[in-house]
Amino acid sequence: MKKLSVVAAVAGILALPSATQAKVPVLDLGDICHFMAVVVDNSRVSGFSHFTCQTGNFVGVIGKVHGSEGRAFIASLQVLDQPDSQFLLQIDYPLVNGGSWTLYYTKDGYTSKVYQSGTYTVIK
Repeated sequence: MKKLSVVAAVAGILALPSATQAKVPVLDLGDICHFMAVVVDNSRVSGFSHFTCQTGNFVGVIGKVHGSEGRAFIASLQVLDQPDSQFLLQIDYPLVNGGSWTLYYTKDGYTSKVYQSGTYTVIK
C-alpha cells in the first residue's frame, strides 16, 4: 500500500503546473547589465543579474504606473558600486524587445533622480 501512495503522490506532483515548465526571461539592459534574469509570479517579480553586471538581486511588483500608458514592473534593486544609494528599476511589461527601462536613485529617501535609462532586449 505504501508503494501505491508514493506513486500516487509522485504522479500528483508531476501533474501540477511546475517551475520546470516556467520560462524565465533574460533581459539585456545594455551597459548596466547584459544578463538580468526575471522571475514573474502573478503580480510579483524577482530576479538576479550576472556577476559582471553593475546590478544585483531585485524584488518588486507589476502594475500600472501613474503617468504612463501601460504596465510596468517596479523593483528595488541593488547597484554594486553605489552602497549608499537606494535604487528603483522600472521596466515596461509585458517583456518585449524594445521595451524601455529607467533606473532611479535616491540618497535621502525623499527625492529621486534618473540614474540611467534605455531600451531592453529579451535574450531568452
